[in-house]
Amino acid sequence: MTMLEHHLRASEETQAQFASRIGVRQGTVSKLMRGLVTPSLKLAQRIERVTNGAVPVSSWVDPDPADTWDAQLPQPAATAAQPQEHPYVPDLQNP
Repeated sequence: MTMLEHHLRASEETQAQFASRIGVRQGTVSKLMRGLVTPSLKLAQRIERVTNGAVPVSSWVDPDPADTWDAQLPQPAATAAQPQEHPYVPDLQNP
């Protein structure tokens, strides 16, 4: 259960009522609750404000660092402490 779904159940507020308060359509709230979409930062801030912090901006961020884009970048291979040689670049002024 998402934090948004938990909040709406606890407050007994309908998706349509909540959608009206945050300025989106009911369908958007439904998709947010089911995890089909992630809100923009601006919308996440609005949700946090409207829920008095019950659904914080951080609740929309995956806490698993393995899923972040930079964790998926290839890591440089370990190399010996030898200077790197540069590829040959011809001197066009002195052929």
